[in-house]
This record gives sequence, C-alpha cells and structure tokens, in this order.
Amino acid sequence: MSIAFTKYVDITSSVAATTFANERELIGRIFSTNVFIPTQTTLEFTDADSVGVYFGTSSEEYKRALYYFSFISKSITSPNKISFSRWVDVAVPPTIHGKKITATLADFQAVLDGSFYLTINGVTHLIGPINFSTVLSFADVASLVQITIRSYTGSGAMWSSSIVGYDTSGPRFNFSGGLIIDATISVAPSVGPDMLSLLGWNTGAIISNGSVVETITTALTNSVNDSNNFGSFLFIPALTLAQQTEAAIWNDALDNLYQFYTPVSLANYVAYSAALAPYSGTGMTVISPENPGVHNEYAEQSPMNVLASTDYSAQNSVQNYMYQVFNLTPSVTDTATSNALDTARVNYYGSTQQSGNIINFYQRGVLFGGSDNPLDMNTYANEQWLKDAAGAQIMSLFLALNEIPANAKGKLIILTGLQSVIDRALFNGTISVGKALNTTQQLFISQITGDNNAWKQVQNIGYWIDCRIVLVGLEYKAIYILIYTKDDVIRKVEGSHILV
Repeated sequence: MSIAFTKYVDITSSVAATTFANERELIGRIFSTNVFIPTQTTLEFTDADSVGVYFGTSSEEYKRALYYFSFISKSITSPNKISFSRWVDVAVPPTIHGKKITATLADFQAVLDGSFYLTINGVTHLIGPINFSTVLSFADVASLVQITIRSYTGSGAMWSSSIVGYDTSGPRFNFSGGLIIDATISVAPSVGPDMLSLLGWNTGAIISNGSVVETITTALTNSVNDSNNFGSFLFIPALTLAQQTEAAIWNDALDNLYQFYTPVSLANYVAYSAALAPYSGTGMTVISPENPGVHNEYAEQSPMNVLASTDYSAQNSVQNYMYQVFNLTPSVTDTATSNALDTARVNYYGSTQQSGNIINFYQRGVLFGGSDNPLDMNTYANEQWLKDAAGAQIMSLFLALNEIPANAKGKLIILTGLQSVIDRALFNGTISVGKALNTTQQLFISQITGDNNAWKQVQNIGYWIDCRIVLVGLEYKAIYILIYTKDDVIRKVEGSHILV
C-alpha cells in the first residue's frame, strides 16, 4: 500500500473546445396535412424508402421524397435528408395511431387484468384492469378499451366521448379524444401484462396532441420552434393566393434564412407573381401538368432538390439553379411565354432544341424581393449558408472559451473565428474573387467602411471585414461588418463571329 499520488499531483485530462454549435442542414421541409405527422412535430428521413415505410408508397409524401432523393447534381451529390411538418388545416383531437399490431387474438384473450396509464391535458387515469378473455375479434378489443376509457365521466367529454377503433388496413388500434381542442396526450405502462405493446401504442405509435386550426404563420412558426434544421420549404396542399402571400410575408421577415417554393399555373401567374413580388426568398414555378399530383411531377420542388444537394464543404460546390435537368414535362415551349414569365420573375421548366435535339432544363432560378435582396436562388442560398456558418462559429466561440473580452483581444478572437468561415466561403465559391466593381459599388463600400481603398480589397481578394466593440446600456457587444462579392452566374452567352 502507498499514499495516493494524487494527494500531491492531481492532473485532470479532457479534450478542449469540444462544445460546438451545429450548422443548419439546408434540406427541404415539406408541410403536409397528413395525420401520420404529429402536430407541432418535425419528422426527418434519410432516404425515400424510409418515407415509404412510414407514410406508404402511395402517399404524396413518398412520391415527393422519391423525386427529391433521386436528384443527382452536376457535382455528383444528392440530398441526404428530408423533413416533414404538419399543417393543421382542420382542428383535430388528441390522437393515437397505433403501429402495426403483431399480437394475435389469443394473446389478448390470455389477458385477464390488462391496464395502462393514459394522460390527456394533464389528467391521468389508470385504464383498467380489463378482462379480454371473452373477446371474439379485434373489434371487441377496441370496444372494451373504449368502454373503459369512457367510464371516466368525471373528466369530461374528452374521456366520455373518446373513440377507440380497430383499423383493418394497418392493422392497428387508433384512439381519438372526445374534444377537438389544444390538448396534450401521452401513455405509459403499468404493472401486469404489457398492454401498450399488445395495442401497438408503445414505441413506434404516432401520438399526436390535439390542435385547433393553424394559420400558415402558426404552422411555420411551430415547425421552426421544433426544428430550424432546413433551408427551404413548400406545402403539399394547394394554397390560396392569400395563404401563399402569408407564407411569403413570414419568410421575408426572417431575412435570408429560408427559401419558400410555391407552384403557379400559366393561367394565374400574372396575378400571383404581382402579389408575391415584394417578398424576398420566394420562388414561384409554373407546374406542368397544372395539377401537381398528376404524373408525380413537382416542378416547384426542383430548386429544393438543388439546395439540399449542395455540399458547402466541397471546393467550388455552389450551384447555378438554371440549366438544371429534371425528369419533368416542360411547361413552356415557346419564346413569347418564356419572355413573359422571365419579366414576371416566374420560373419554369422549359424546352429548347439544337440540331433537332430537344433540350429541357429549369429556368431561370430567380426569387422575388426588392433591389436590396438577393434575387438569384444561388446567391440567396449561398448567403443562407454563410450567415448560418458565421452564427454557428461565433456561438462555438462562446461555448468553447472562458470569455470573449470586450477589448482588442476579443475583437481579434471574433475576427479569427470568422476568418475560418470566410476561408470556407472562398473555397466553396460563395465569395467570388476578381469580380469588377462599378463606380456605385466602389463608392458604397468606401462610405460603409470609411476607407477609400476598401473596395480594392473587395475586388481583389473578394471580401473586407472589420469588427468593433461597443457599449450598449450596461452590456458590451461586438458588431462586425463583412462585405463580399457574391457569386453571380452567367445565364447567356453572346458571341460575334467575324470572317475576314
């Protein structure tokens, strides 16, 4: 025996700076009214097969996921994740959609004292004990459970008017509360036979809180509050112009966080584009056929596929959203319609031909918004990534360091952290180097920076950055300014052939 060495020297080992803020994945988020999506909940999937298993291969969700995951970019990358959120367009009670049952009728008949706990809106009851020995069908099982739950009359109509049914298509057992209101719901096992497993109300069941009707704004806000891990969104149900405008206004207020994609027909694009034109980040695409469910064609979803497939960790990975090829029926095949849609800043899948060969591709990859907003999908997407990467980097500094002092050292820490993001932006092509600046741009940069030569730096190396520490009230904050030359794309080439 000996005295512990740690009494004299005690060294603690750990890995430094391991707490980081994750960057958002710029994946697609699809809003659906499907009851298999719990209210105020986000579901994520990494492949179309998983979507098919969850929703069924005949579902709209699966068909869109199939179109999404089948896209391969010019950089040989594909989307690696998709998410779904619920839009409650019709009020719903608290519900349980059980998973596919594996229990036999004999399994239930063997239960003489089955029970479980059910909680609705904070009220908990022990459901049971229930004797299933005399049941002759799964419908009898559902009826016994329903009778037992309804017996709690003192808890109101939520319990006394509830419904338990057996769905032969699952097969599964489903529950619906008796009131259509905002109400939470959960289940828990009790002692004795595992009734939740027999009913399929354990892990894998779809347990959804009750909800009143959600506006578009409420659905979007609830979804972001649950998870902001997405870069673009669209709605499966056809939205009215008022609802599309509401979504566009919500998105515009978030300042370059998400892109909203919405379909339009050739018959109504003039009115719809005029209504949505002021709102940044909204991309409108002509659908063909005009019913998006026909032939499983989803032209408005095409830029979502491109954004989700962009790998910002790779060199020169930024993408031009025009000239992207999809398995779609062209909605525009004549120059006059093409020109009219271009003027209205409405996108479409168009057809041209060269030497008798038909060439179809997405056109023109633009968004609505004002002159101070990014109007190209690629520029907007790049700023989405850069803004998020910078935010994640700064948060990582806060989490990893003891402090960021309000002095020159703190300024250097912030600029050093941001430089790593800038280096990545130069690597992936978000920041364009060597783009000539016009006189107006030069003067603007000089005015913003207070440096008459700052524009030269922006033009020559692609960016200018500075940071200052200011006292606001009783707290210090750092304010940084990053000016960079955005990645513009060429959409047309004109040439002159001079023969001498």
